[in-house]
Amino acid sequence: MQRITTIVLILLAALLIAQAAFSLQWPIAHDEAPLFYEAFLMQNGQVPYKDFFDFQMPGSFIAYYLLGILSGFGALRIRILDLTILAVILTITYFAMRRFGKPVAFTALILFGLMYMQGGPALSLQRDYLLVVFISLSIWIGVTDSLTFRKRLMLGLLYGLAAIIKPHAALGLVPFLLFDIADLRQRREFSLTSLAKQIILPATIGFAISISLITLYLTITNSLLPFLDIALNYWKLYSQINGAMAITPSAERMAYLLDQFWRLGGGVLWLIPAAFGIYLNRNRQTYLLASLALIYAIYPVLSGQFFPYHYIPFIYTIILVAALSLKTNHSQFTIHYLSPIILLATILITVKPSQTFIRQLEGKDIVIAADRATQISSFLEKKLEPDDEVQPLDWTGGTLLAMLETRAPIATSYVFDFYFYHHISNPYIQSLRADFMIQLTESKPRFIIEVTSIDKPWVSGEDTSREFPELRAYLAEHYSVTMEKEDYVIYELK
Repeated sequence: MQRITTIVLILLAALLIAQAAFSLQWPIAHDEAPLFYEAFLMQNGQVPYKDFFDFQMPGSFIAYYLLGILSGFGALRIRILDLTILAVILTITYFAMRRFGKPVAFTALILFGLMYMQGGPALSLQRDYLLVVFISLSIWIGVTDSLTFRKRLMLGLLYGLAAIIKPHAALGLVPFLLFDIADLRQRREFSLTSLAKQIILPATIGFAISISLITLYLTITNSLLPFLDIALNYWKLYSQINGAMAITPSAERMAYLLDQFWRLGGGVLWLIPAAFGIYLNRNRQTYLLASLALIYAIYPVLSGQFFPYHYIPFIYTIILVAALSLKTNHSQFTIHYLSPIILLATILITVKPSQTFIRQLEGKDIVIAADRATQISSFLEKKLEPDDEVQPLDWTGGTLLAMLETRAPIATSYVFDFYFYHHISNPYIQSLRADFMIQLTESKPRFIIEVTSIDKPWVSGEDTSREFPELRAYLAEHYSVTMEKEDYVIYELK
């Protein structure tokens, strides 16, 4: 059985390396384009929230700003950075899991690498993927027999950094604190004073350092108040949009959340080898890993949207637990052989090459919005003159990628237009619409590019619309159509 396991690991490692090599040809896709375009705006002196409107956490902007500097926004260099981050995560994972044996460690890192590659260009460099850097480091530091003041401080710092990218990612700190408190009770040192001094204080200091630094950044850049305005007024509206880009009625929300939760993003089968892993390794470290997997299974419920990338932290942690099923030093003959067989079966059913990789092997084009972006980019390169501005009416449809490639300046503070079409009766959304029209009227951009394809992420459901009468009237009066395709329109100032 050990020989078979080794052969399977070698084949899986070869598949991972092959997909990683082919991924160097992947273009910028999906959420990468708007986030990198916003990083481009930051490089040109604009500040999130104050100078352009977006609802992401400030840590996301900083992360992509740094990635933009390192890559120069080149697709190949972005892919190299992506693989470098993956290599860092896999290396940390190896050292974190080595305590369970080298086969377990290698299995864990290879399986996560394959599951990440399986998502293709749309999953690459997602913010939830960046969180795995902090999660893997926390496991390396925290999955030990006991914690020191320095380790507790580091755990607080890591989950503070995670929180400034996705606030609910900080829940990963909870299992470490609970297991630390349990250890304190076993040593008969438990009291409110020792709890506060030994556990809560260092973790709180570490967490507060991260939050304080980002608050200082927002204060210095005069963007704290605009950020709070978005957080208080827009987040509650956005949280009502589900994974199908539809408004979930309040009466149906709980049923929807429960239905999606049990699906676990298609990762349910990993629970079977994970159960074997827990059974075969009944110790503190295993229970801690299992608790992290549980936390990140709940994690997508808190956003209520259940996009594939929201499950990246769960897939990472459940794979670590599932890999423990290879540690089969068990007296029962059945368990000894059944456990790795179950893991192998799960791998064969769950782990597949990405569709993009298969298309590449077949010599086919990678069909994504980058094709549309190439056409728009070519148009802007020929037509755009110095001081010309462009206004996108898009989100992930390729316009922002074209504007990034041509370094086209934006006309207003609104990088996306989907904000204007949901909760349209809400005073806050109405104020955004009004502000957008004021800015558009004042800036008079030479080009306005609107993506009209069916893959545009329109929000549907109660209190949504695809109509914006004021915008249509303004376009009809001041702009003419200079290019019209099946899936996008380019308007030019008359």
